[in-house]
Amino acid sequence: MNAHARAVFRSIAIAALVAGAGCVSLQSPPFMRPAPARQWPSTLETAQGLVRARQFDAADSLLASFASRYPGSAESFESSYWRALYKMDPLNPHPSLATAVAALDAYIGNTKSHEHAPEAATLRRVAAQIENLNRLAANALSSTRETPGQPTDTVTVKVGAGASTAADEEIKRLRDELAKANAELDRIRRRLAQPPGKPPR
Repeated sequence: MNAHARAVFRSIAIAALVAGAGCVSLQSPPFMRPAPARQWPSTLETAQGLVRARQFDAADSLLASFASRYPGSAESFESSYWRALYKMDPLNPHPSLATAVAALDAYIGNTKSHEHAPEAATLRRVAAQIENLNRLAANALSSTRETPGQPTDTVTVKVGAGASTAADEEIKRLRDELAKANAELDRIRRRLAQPPGKPPR
């Protein structure tokens, strides 16, 4: 191979190496990543294990502690989503719809990227339906109670019955909507339970 051919071959080899390097995704090694990104996977895994063991309060405390240590990080906002999910879990002995709604609003309102934006939106709709059901149930109960000191007559009974019927119909409608939202929530939970890389059913 003459000098010219060797020079051409060397140029082609260098160009191939440069092109190949451009296709490689450059990522920092784990030890060089920020502390929240390093610690979040193990923190979430621990929280999920606590939830499986029905230790919801411990899981919530762990996630809250993580968020307080790394405020403003993307991972701290992800912890808001998981706290809301666990606070709405029917198996949680100490659920809190108000806490879940506040966490979801903070998560959805954050301008950073959301790993679980669709799921959070569904949870927020479910929370709104539950709030409406609770409010209507309270109103229906209040409307059927007799006003202290007021005599019971036919007109009062009919009005109370009509209000109760209207409230029952509205509650039924909201329950149907809640059932649809819960079905979507179950689909989300099944998708989250899939091992990484396995397509959802």
